Amino acid sequence: AMRRLDHLKTEKKGLQEKAGLIPYIPKGASLSGLTEEERIFLGLVDGKKNLQKVFSNCGLGVYKSFEVFNSLQSRGLLGLRKVRVLVVDDQKVWRDVISQMLSQETHFEVVGTAEDGVDALEKLSKLKPDVMTLDLQMPRLDGIKTLYWMMSGGYDILLKSRYNIEIEDTYRCPVVVISAVAKKMAPETLEALMGGATGYITKPSRLLPESLEQQREIIAKTVLMASQVDLIKTRRIRTYNIENKPTPTEGTRKLVCVGASLVGGLTSLMQLVPRLPADLDAAVFVMVDDLYSEDHTKSFAEFLDRHSKIKVECASKPMLLKRGCVYLVPADRAVRFGITKIDKKFHTAFKVFSKRKGGQIDKSFRPLDEMLFAALKCRGLDKRIGVVLAGDGTDGKLGFLEMVKQGEQVFVQDFYSSLNPIKPENVAITGVARVVPLSSMVKNIVLEMGRS
Repeated sequence: AMRRLDHLKTEKKGLQEKAGLIPYIPKGASLSGLTEEERIFLGLVDGKKNLQKVFSNCGLGVYKSFEVFNSLQSRGLLGLRKVRVLVVDDQKVWRDVISQMLSQETHFEVVGTAEDGVDALEKLSKLKPDVMTLDLQMPRLDGIKTLYWMMSGGYDILLKSRYNIEIEDTYRCPVVVISAVAKKMAPETLEALMGGATGYITKPSRLLPESLEQQREIIAKTVLMASQVDLIKTRRIRTYNIENKPTPTEGTRKLVCVGASLVGGLTSLMQLVPRLPADLDAAVFVMVDDLYSEDHTKSFAEFLDRHSKIKVECASKPMLLKRGCVYLVPADRAVRFGITKIDKKFHTAFKVFSKRKGGQIDKSFRPLDEMLFAALKCRGLDKRIGVVLAGDGTDGKLGFLEMVKQGEQVFVQDFYSSLNPIKPENVAITGVARVVPLSSMVKNIVLEMGRS
């Protein structure tokens, strides 16, 4: 038993060391005579998913999957490769620093560097990396324009007509923005995410050893997550510019509660909110994990409002619920719903209040769960639905479960369209929610709530 335990520990350690590597089927490999388990395993190998993702999706269990993987690899039917990364920055010192950080990790291979957007687009088609890191402030072609040209797929015409550079074909890959201006909720950051970037990292102001070591861990984690993103998730997000939006009307008794996270969830929100109709017969409350600052929340709300059909605002003061309005709630606030009487009529209202004590937030505070339970307790609401978008963490799991127990509907973003599927998986694993593609989420919300 002890020998078996030691063997299992060795296998687990081996898995952890290889988890971020990408398995592939070598050319010319003979796939005849495979067992059923081997066919299941190889059916998930597409040269993009890392080993950990294949293990978790094949349904064979960790140790059986490791056994199948070792058998296939020993027979030459399966190979492993590192995540190929193209580093783009106009400053050589940062190209060297980022390349060195990634090279220190066992999962990455820096296949090239580029000094501006034009150089990056040219090398994309030649090197075909799995991920590109991109600076935003560069000469000739800045990061935002580079991102938009790559996502459009027509940059071969740009290179030939403006820079006299010919390439054989165009290529797209997930992009992680690494820039000094890529700060939380900054216009440049939101513009990059809207353009299709899968994540962003703020460069440290100084090249100090302690800050670089912390930065290395963040870059490695973000690039590894980006390497698992399907190209369909990295497309440019369609937005709407409507000058004269309908004014939201007071008096709704229907509520949509949306939960997401900063890591992976912002992109989902940017695809969902702009497509919500202005005449949605419900109020929409959005809670984003880790978005604590009221200023950051207001900036994000203003950005979404400029690009959406529906009205978007920050929930910062008590007011009556309005149909056709999206409220963003800072994650350091608790929400309460209730009934108020105005001009001999009863209306459903809400208020928010800070949960900070001495400038700190209680670690046990779960803002999304509190908002969901508050909505369920309110007698002024006739109908509620929950929406779980991409992100990490378990906040909201208990609230959404209770929502289903009380007969309400909960929709979970499917894992394939999630940049970070941890939060949707935590709710879907309970088996009580409906898993739907992000592209169908608005349709499901409208079918449930109707239009005024």
